Amino acid sequence: MKSRHIYVILFVIIISGFAVPGAFAAEKSKVLTQLDAARAATETVAGRIEGNKEAAADIERARTALKYADESYNAGKSMFGFGSLTPEAEKEVMLAVDMAELATATALSKIEFVRATGELEAIEKQFVTVKAKLKLFEDRTAELVRLRLAAEAGRKASNELEIIKLEKAELASQVDQLTAERSRADKLKIEQLELTRKMDDMKAENARLTAALEKLQAEHAVPAAMPPEDLKKKSSKKP
Repeated sequence: MKSRHIYVILFVIIISGFAVPGAFAAEKSKVLTQLDAARAATETVAGRIEGNKEAAADIERARTALKYADESYNAGKSMFGFGSLTPEAEKEVMLAVDMAELATATALSKIEFVRATGELEAIEKQFVTVKAKLKLFEDRTAELVRLRLAAEAGRKASNELEIIKLEKAELASQVDQLTAERSRADKLKIEQLELTRKMDDMKAENARLTAALEKLQAEHAVPAAMPPEDLKKKSSKKP
């Protein structure tokens, strides 16, 4: 008879789980929204890897953390899986999400660093080419000036000199433009170095979060559920 009462109580609890107020659903939605956002960001960055092995390794770490977050979410719901997340489970989920976001940000910074380095190299090559052309025109200008002062053909040389001056002014403008672009690229490279420093700080924070997560898991380890037979025996021993 007592066993029958226990099953009735369990049945009532399960039925009550289907009628959980909207506050639990809202909490669930909040956690899932952050988890989905982290997953979307990870996959977006994954689409930009383009053979970057270091960034690919970071993306795999992010995916592993997201997988753990999913498992923690599914295992951490109260009321036999029909209620809201327990506080401990929510902390585990959010720690895993933070680790995934950190790994994704690290991957993105590595991708951007490679891209910025490539742009800077291309600008440097253009700068060298234009400076070589400018030197050539300067040499031609000096030669035409000498000819104008040395012979009657100076007038013709003068006309050509004006043309060359215009060409030189145009090239000088290109040099100024490329110099500005190189300055921007140098600034970008400095920002990337600063980002690398922040990445090192983020790695240290990642290690701290990992230690916190392992400590939290150890503190809130849930013992295995008592088999129904043992529960029935225990109930029959009660007076």
